[in-house]
Amino acid sequence: MLNQKKLGKSNIKISSIGFGGAEIGDLYEKLQDDLCNEVLKSSFQAGINFYDTSPFYGYGLSETRLGNYLSSINRDDFILSTKVGRYLTPEDPSKIDRGIWKGGLNYVPNFDYTYDGVMKSFDQSLTRLKLSKIDVCLIHDVDKWTHGEEMEKKFKIAMEGAYVALSELKSQKVIGAIGVGVNETAMCTRFAKAGDFDCMILAGRYTLLEQGGLNDFFPLAIEKNIGVILAGVFNSGILAKGVNASSTYDYAKIPEHVADKYFKIEKVCNEFNIPVAAAALQFCNANKAVSTMILGMDRPAQIQENIDYLNYKIDKEFWIKLIKENLIDPNSPIPKN
Repeated sequence: MLNQKKLGKSNIKISSIGFGGAEIGDLYEKLQDDLCNEVLKSSFQAGINFYDTSPFYGYGLSETRLGNYLSSINRDDFILSTKVGRYLTPEDPSKIDRGIWKGGLNYVPNFDYTYDGVMKSFDQSLTRLKLSKIDVCLIHDVDKWTHGEEMEKKFKIAMEGAYVALSELKSQKVIGAIGVGVNETAMCTRFAKAGDFDCMILAGRYTLLEQGGLNDFFPLAIEKNIGVILAGVFNSGILAKGVNASSTYDYAKIPEHVADKYFKIEKVCNEFNIPVAAAALQFCNANKAVSTMILGMDRPAQIQENIDYLNYKIDKEFWIKLIKENLIDPNSPIPKN
């Protein structure tokens, strides 16, 4: 069973688990179209109505696969989110650096947060998605993680260009809600103070392992009625698959202190007979600012598995023990039984 929540100040209602489109862009693994269709179909049949993608994911492949599937169902039955900040240009396959993408289309992404660049990116996305309107559109990756010392410059361009473009498209009712998608709570706070946004994706920073933004971003999001969409809630898969020699954290080798904290949390989970993944999902879902959690799923069985984790019975004593052992911030909202 999946509940639906309102997305910030918009009139959009989305399922408490959303579908993250990076995996169907061939993130880390080259997938067949038939498998991607099967996963998307399973997600929709299970009650997921929110789908998030980006031109960056597989250099247009994720949007293309999503557009092909969603064209088979009623437009009123799903909510779609995509992103701007990169437009795509065709390239010789032999010259493409695919990075984390194991497949993908024969394009290369070009960062561009200007008004014209965003309009170009948006038009390209509409074509790949086979849509005339987008429910949610986000300014993507304006953070130090992506741009380093160039971040301040990119932020200024994004507010003077991308924000104006998206606000215009929203006023024309071509976009239903606007926001940003970043990896840092500080940038969520910056954007929230600088403009009028409906929602924000925060990736990897508010999880069972780390509770960033509790004292700054989340109170501001509640005050300004900004719907928070959490991504990376399993922290590079650690909270779903456990820690082993090949585990990564933020695309790098897992730090020792993070692994140590995971094993302490796992010990408490075992004591209460609770899957770590169930605790991870329910912890994030308990924050009232959170509208949904987008999960990367590339096998049909993962859909129901994650829904079952979200509905797994967990006693309040479990959360109290995590707080007592300093494993989660005592100011964190915890699920109410």
